[in-house]
Amino acid sequence: MATPTFSRRALLSGAVSTVALGALTACVANNGPAPSDASPGSKASVGNVTGTLRFAFWGGSDGENAGFAHAKKTFEARHPGTTIVLQTLPYEGFFSSIDRGILSRTAPDVFRVDYTSIGKYTSHGVLLDMTPYVTDAEAAAFLPALWDAVRFEGHVYGVPHQTDTTAIAYNTKAFETAGIGAVPDRLDDAWTWDEFADVATKLRKSLPDKQYPFAYDWTAAGAYRWASFVYQAGGSLLTADLTKSAVDSDAGHRAMEFSKRFFDERWVPANNTIKTTVYSDNFFLNQTVPMTFIGDFLVPELADQKNGYQGGEWATTYMPRDQAAASDLGGNAIVATRDTANPELAAAFLKFLVEEEQMRDFCQRANELPTLKSLAETPLDYAIRPDVMTVFGQQATTITEAAVRETTVPGFAAINTALQDQLELAFQGRSADDAVSAIATAINEAVTA
Repeated sequence: MATPTFSRRALLSGAVSTVALGALTACVANNGPAPSDASPGSKASVGNVTGTLRFAFWGGSDGENAGFAHAKKTFEARHPGTTIVLQTLPYEGFFSSIDRGILSRTAPDVFRVDYTSIGKYTSHGVLLDMTPYVTDAEAAAFLPALWDAVRFEGHVYGVPHQTDTTAIAYNTKAFETAGIGAVPDRLDDAWTWDEFADVATKLRKSLPDKQYPFAYDWTAAGAYRWASFVYQAGGSLLTADLTKSAVDSDAGHRAMEFSKRFFDERWVPANNTIKTTVYSDNFFLNQTVPMTFIGDFLVPELADQKNGYQGGEWATTYMPRDQAAASDLGGNAIVATRDTANPELAAAFLKFLVEEEQMRDFCQRANELPTLKSLAETPLDYAIRPDVMTVFGQQATTITEAAVRETTVPGFAAINTALQDQLELAFQGRSADDAVSAIATAINEAVTA
């Protein structure tokens, strides 16, 4: 499979800056049904459906595009008289376009939304309430944390289509040269922070001055991935009621001190900061680093024989751990607009996309992770590097409930922007204590705005 011509790094860079729902706060132009009081599953059997749906998603990898095309063909064959119109758009500006469509009542019937953005839509009442269309048994088939990602105030607003998370890719020869022995091949054996520091120190000593041990994937909209260290240290970004910052804690300070070492000890390139234009996979591809933190969706890019990683054999291992193992919530849900003219058809299509057979097909094509328990517990036949995908699948089990709840709050985009600004300053010389205090203040401002 060829590497896609688009840049996933360019997509991710717009994930916060282009999500602008301020207009929706003041005016929700929507004549669709209000959140339903019907019991869960009371409309689960929608019967025969006909009509046309517009489904908008951003241009993804070859595997993603093929997966959605296959889903369209299969759904239309199962339901004669239906047409799914696929609208592939650039990620940059995607949500601004969705917002304008919602306000003008011209939005697509169905669209894709990342978990870091979904809270804005659920909290503004612009999505179709899926609660009556999903039975308790169907809900229970999903990984609980990911099902919670599409819920708001007791109602269900979409389906968790797939997920992704961060793990480590590394050059096997560079590890051998640095004298690094066995690399963890079980989640339970993942490096502790101290062990990871030893690995980074060995690499630093073995590498030329212009190369660095690793790069971290917190650039731009990925700033929230810094929180993985907070979770690993036993803390959280927000209090349990999600109303204010919980960063100013022992865990928050430990996370800050650990991540500042990346720069102080030259473990990462000086420009591997939050607001750089170089992403973690770039540093690996251009062989500035022999180890990088990446999301599983980048595996096809690294594995591409022509344009991928040319530095030799590479493998994957797990995120380091402190008090616990933890990683970030990535991936996307599929939602329907409350204003859709055919809610039964929209609900049927959403449920179809997360059937076991359809989810398996999509995830295997796209090298992404499933959200159904049955698939999460079964090895998938991934199109590219199934060996390394096993690590990502195991790593995804460390996405904490706190991470999901915090990532999907309505104000998360503002929180992520606050993290972008304050982490950039932290890594440019601000003390750990001052950095944590500034982050806490910025998060409090974000959640009360």
